[in-house]
Amino acid sequence: MIDGLAMLALLGVGLLGGFLGGFLGIGGSVLFIPMLTVFLESDYHTAQAAALVVNVCVGFSASQNHIRSGLVSRRLLSIMIPCAMALSVVGVYVSNQFTGEQEVYLRRIFGVAMVGVIAMNLYRAARRYWLRGKTLWTRRKLKRHGLSIAAVGGLMGFAAGLLGIGGGSVAVPAQQVLLRMRLRTAVANSSVCVFFACMLAAAVKHSTLPEGVDPTRPWVYVGLLVPTAIVGAAVGAYSSRRVSREWVRLVFIAFLAWTALKMLTG
Repeated sequence: MIDGLAMLALLGVGLLGGFLGGFLGIGGSVLFIPMLTVFLESDYHTAQAAALVVNVCVGFSASQNHIRSGLVSRRLLSIMIPCAMALSVVGVYVSNQFTGEQEVYLRRIFGVAMVGVIAMNLYRAARRYWLRGKTLWTRRKLKRHGLSIAAVGGLMGFAAGLLGIGGGSVAVPAQQVLLRMRLRTAVANSSVCVFFACMLAAAVKHSTLPEGVDPTRPWVYVGLLVPTAIVGAAVGAYSSRRVSREWVRLVFIAFLAWTALKMLTG
């Protein structure tokens, strides 16, 4: 059973994770999974199964706001989404191979991934003027960069399926670095792609949970995280068009550093 204090903590985590999802274009799992595995001592597969469902809700709520804003590139997403969905299934089946004592390797991979996200965010901040290139709206440019777009989508989907993260923490900086995408557009594209990739990954994960994992436990976490995460995602997506990201990014990087440390040493 989850005590009252843990319930309140999960409601707060849902709100903050949802806000980060909408504001930065990530799924929020960089907050959800460490909270569940470190503080509630959940096994990784249960935390991953819960986080994927929450990511779907966060992605849906945030993407509605981004689509209405007109920032989403439909042509780019027509390549990113299928690649992300396909590789998310591969990621889920790979993650299911880490059971028992080997589950610790998923935590380690998660920690390494967070270090990579920190590096990409720092690089992006240092080169923000260089990255202010033109977006890829023309058909000629889209065709020329089709392979890069597919790579971004595939990497995002695989990360979602393997680790349970939304993949936006990978896709947003990757769009900026590889595709020279403007930040606000990259965040909008990522939010929509998170919804589709995690929707399929969640369905596959819940239907293929490793033996010994209680299939009802993830839904307990989902029930506590989703309501506030949806509210947070809507607020974050709205705020992303009006609030400077610099301070939020610094806090986010500090949190990622703490997360990486916990997952690598815990």
